[in-house]
Amino acid sequence: MAYDITRCCGQDCPLQETCLRYTASVYGRQDFFTHLPYDFVGSHCNYYWDDRPTEEAIRQLAYQLWEKNTCQQNNEVSYWLEARMQLIEQLRNS
Repeated sequence: MAYDITRCCGQDCPLQETCLRYTASVYGRQDFFTHLPYDFVGSHCNYYWDDRPTEEAIRQLAYQLWEKNTCQQNNEVSYWLEARMQLIEQLRNS
C-alpha cells in the first residue's frame, strides 16, 4: 500500500466494505484519519475511495483470461468473476 493514502478505521461507517481507505492492506508505517470522516447527517464521505474496479477494466482482463484459456465458450461468467477478484486484490494490496 502506498504511504500517500490516508487510511480510515471504518468505525460504524456504512461505506467501509467498499472503501479503499479501509480495505487496503497496511505495509509498514501508515497514516490514519484522527476521526471518522463519514458524515452521518449528510450520509456521505468526502474521502470515499471506491475499491471496486471499473467494468471496462474487468472486461479487458476477462477477455485476456478467456484468450489465455484457448477461447473456451460458455465460461464467460467465470472469466468475469475471476477478473473482478484479481483486480480487487490488486487494488487492495498494491
